[in-house]
Amino acid sequence: MKKKIVALMLAVSLTVSFTACGTPKNNAKESSKPEEASDTAESKEADGEKESGGDSGTLSAEKNMLSVEVTIPASLLEGSDPAELTEEAEENGVKEVTQNADGSVTMKMTKEAHKELLTSMKVSIDESINELLADKENCPSFDSITYSDDVATFDIKVDADSFGGFEGIYAITFYLMGNIYQALNAVPEEEINTTVNFINKDTGEVIQTGDSASMAEEASDSAE
Repeated sequence: MKKKIVALMLAVSLTVSFTACGTPKNNAKESSKPEEASDTAESKEADGEKESGGDSGTLSAEKNMLSVEVTIPASLLEGSDPAELTEEAEENGVKEVTQNADGSVTMKMTKEAHKELLTSMKVSIDESINELLADKENCPSFDSITYSDDVATFDIKVDADSFGGFEGIYAITFYLMGNIYQALNAVPEEEINTTVNFINKDTGEVIQTGDSASMAEEASDSAE
């Protein structure tokens, strides 16, 4: 599946996400060694695909013997052109596109097309990583960025002496990338969570860490 539809989904999601910005936690609790990560789109898909119940408020993917059905919630489609999304989806192997009454969109595709979608998402993630590493004006301390095969953990190695300012806010970008990938890969809604670690490139010490579930909980508490 071509990367344009993936780029569109990620772009819309990132736009929505910054309405609920938060910052990762400093001096994380002593944690186990981060998962072994992969920074390429050639990573082998995680073993044992899981079924998902999901609802219209979250991304969900339901798999059966012949096809995969994916629902993108309205909250991740704000500002997008439904007609453009439908056209791109159908051009890239999606058999059915349904605009639901609640604003969400359900796409039904073959398992092969679904696999290509996940691969394309990893390619898009890799491209985003390369762009961030090249942006020395806004991310001067970033040395390398890797992620786990299931896209649930991102490890960002930084120069501890220059790390600071607003660089930690980039964790939100990776929260979204990870959560979208996991949801489309049929991870149950209650298990979806992406962790981002900022690590001293010289010592391996975790300088700052955070996860998407905690950020969402904090945002919910502050809204009450």
